[in-house]
Amino acid sequence: MIKKEGLFAQPSITRSERSLHTPGAFAKQHLLYVQEVGRLESLTPHRCIREQVDSYLFLMVLEGKGSLEIEGKHYDIAKGDCALIDCMKHYEHISDEQDAWKLAWVHFNGRGAKGYHELFARYYDSAVFHVADTEPWNGIIGELLEKQQDKSLIAELDCGELLLHLLNKVIAHVAAGTVDTGESQRQLAQEIREYLNDSYADREVLADAEGHFGQSATVLDEVFVKYFGITMAEYISNRRLNAAKELLRFTITPIEEVAVQSGIGDLIMMQQMFRSQEGMSPEEYRARWAQWIRA
Repeated sequence: MIKKEGLFAQPSITRSERSLHTPGAFAKQHLLYVQEVGRLESLTPHRCIREQVDSYLFLMVLEGKGSLEIEGKHYDIAKGDCALIDCMKHYEHISDEQDAWKLAWVHFNGRGAKGYHELFARYYDSAVFHVADTEPWNGIIGELLEKQQDKSLIAELDCGELLLHLLNKVIAHVAAGTVDTGESQRQLAQEIREYLNDSYADREVLADAEGHFGQSATVLDEVFVKYFGITMAEYISNRRLNAAKELLRFTITPIEEVAVQSGIGDLIMMQQMFRSQEGMSPEEYRARWAQWIRA
């Protein structure tokens, strides 16, 4: 018989160690923070169903197997399978009747949580990924559990660092898996970056890249994003902004000429870019950062 999970695990259904946490004001505003962390052993198959929860969930199967469903998409998961879930979406999971699972999990939120989930989705087209060795991941869950015994700000700082480490491991793991598509694509990605480094100031750099590599901008962009995590357009924009900063800081080049040489194009566009990215005008940036002005 399948039973729905209540607020607390029932001894006849699961055996668990878990800790719920309410973050302090500083953690809630500035850190990644734990909402709940724990480990669970399923004794009787029971379906856990949630949605519209302002939280993100990292879930790992330590032993056994079961199933996970996220917004109607079904996954059969077993030892070593992990999931990163936006809990605002409908999701549910249930342990296998014959091979009950053991899980480790952490519900978390806070500064950067949404961005990490979006980055995960950008790199990976599934909510579930597999790791060969669960111990390092389970070790982070164990450290988070241990830190919940201390409700101090220092403990919250430590937990924020542990969550950051966990999410960085997730992104690095899925990125490594998705980009390992052969030496030819790896080499192509490197060549694209070298080309953009040489040509970022050219106004038609993206169109010219198609002719240079003999492939559409869409194909080139897909390869570039897989290996470097940003689009070609974003990379070009960053290179142009950095070039403008260097010219403003280390030369006396007139600001209008900086806009041209950096590839940004014109002063109005450069003003907009600096306001958006630096919170100040190019003139203010030069006045604050240029050493030669002080000298």
